[in-house]
Amino acid sequence: MGFAAWRHGLPSRCANASADPRVAEPAPRALLLSIGSELLAGETVDANAAFIGRELAALGVSLDGVRQLPDDRAAIAAAFTEARGIADLVLATGGLGPTHDDLTREGLADALGEELTADPQLEALLRDRFGALGRMPESNLRQALRVPSAEALPNPIGSAPGWWVDREGAVVALMPGVPSEMRRMFAEQVAPRLPRRFELRPLHVRTVKTFGIGESAVAEMVGDLLERPGPGVSAGIYARDDGVHLRFSTRGDASLLAAPVEGVHRLLGEAVWGLDGDDLGGIALAALGPRGAATVASWEADTRGALLAILAGAAKRDGAARYLGGVLDAGGAAPLPVADVVVQLSLLPQDAHGRSRVRVALTGSVSLPMREVRIHGSGEQRLRRAAYAALDQLRRRPQ
Repeated sequence: MGFAAWRHGLPSRCANASADPRVAEPAPRALLLSIGSELLAGETVDANAAFIGRELAALGVSLDGVRQLPDDRAAIAAAFTEARGIADLVLATGGLGPTHDDLTREGLADALGEELTADPQLEALLRDRFGALGRMPESNLRQALRVPSAEALPNPIGSAPGWWVDREGAVVALMPGVPSEMRRMFAEQVAPRLPRRFELRPLHVRTVKTFGIGESAVAEMVGDLLERPGPGVSAGIYARDDGVHLRFSTRGDASLLAAPVEGVHRLLGEAVWGLDGDDLGGIALAALGPRGAATVASWEADTRGALLAILAGAAKRDGAARYLGGVLDAGGAAPLPVADVVVQLSLLPQDAHGRSRVRVALTGSVSLPMREVRIHGSGEQRLRRAAYAALDQLRRRPQ
């Protein structure tokens, strides 16, 4: 499938027009071509796409689609032609090596209608690079080919230079598929060029984190905020191990995010446990400090130390209780550790309907009667969610 499915869904440059001066114009639109038959065969995971998506969002570029392509010259050429007709920026990773199946250069050359010719400077750089290693294979000379409209992008840790092509209103940036080479080239060569070429407005994001209410129920309770978060604001909802997150973003003024964030707090109340970079372990320890608990320890059964791992990595907060460590008990006979508060967590067998349950209790200066809490998930996810269910009980005021 090509990018045609996105064509009608892509925003026009005036789609977000608003009388509110805080609302920004739409961001430049980008598409990514991930090239390599090994991606389609499942032999390699496309970690480059996730990296590029995060980096572009931070810079103020909207990544609207990712397409994986085989090592096929005609398919690559067609994809470049289509993408250049839709997007402001086309990024491509992979297919810049020296072998016969590295065809990204040839594919883009075909799409541009330009001839590949040897670049003497690139050839000299290649020969210098291989000088200390002995004779350079002749196949590497393919990496010195360039079309007239392409500017070569240096690759200090690999043999494949990238390309920067700015023609007919669209920019194309070719980068290697090796993640370390791609990330360095993006950081040193591609990213600095983007604000010189496009008017970029960084993305402002606020995330509201909740626990104890399922994703569909949260969506129903805050429905209007998700569907109509405000002019220039986008909204999304995501299920995570530590609960349901609501994400609001804008490329306009950050103040536009205040209203939807406050709206979630108003509608969901105590189910909201944190914002943005908050972690539930740190929030739980911080909640116990003002209640007279200077130290906290944990005791857990059948969770493989999931609670210990989260609390050990919890963010340190002023006035929070200090975590001393925990006991892992596989047989139910290990004694409780000594601390102002001990969190006890047991993962129970699934009930008759296949639903998972955890048993949580607090003993010490802050107490909580033994409770059973229902959770979802399987495998390692089930263990993490069990630990987060216990932490959610910690951070709430004991009833």
